[in-house]
Amino acid sequence: MSDNITVAFERVIPIANLLAEIITYTRPGNYRFRTNHAVQYATWTETATQFEASGVHSIKTVGYRMRRLSDALEKADSAVDRGRNAMRQTLAVHDALRKLLRAIDRYREWVVLSGV
Repeated sequence: MSDNITVAFERVIPIANLLAEIITYTRPGNYRFRTNHAVQYATWTETATQFEASGVHSIKTVGYRMRRLSDALEKADSAVDRGRNAMRQTLAVHDALRKLLRAIDRYREWVVLSGV
């Protein structure tokens, strides 16, 4: 595994903690990750793009899932009504988060198995 990937993972750990706080303690539809945390959002999306360009499938998957989580947060914020659409978008955020965590677990398994 390249040092760039390791450094990128280290950069996004604090952002992942921030996202955990945002999702846990913020009302659905008021996440505003892109606007309230612009620097972290830029780092998150840049890292996701870097991971998606990787030649390793498990790293690509983590990048894809990172992007899907930030997209789900955006869609939840733009859900105008507070009815079914808003609930659907909230569930999409939690689903994207669950899939990201699963992708990270698979990446960690790959690191252990490959001895990197």
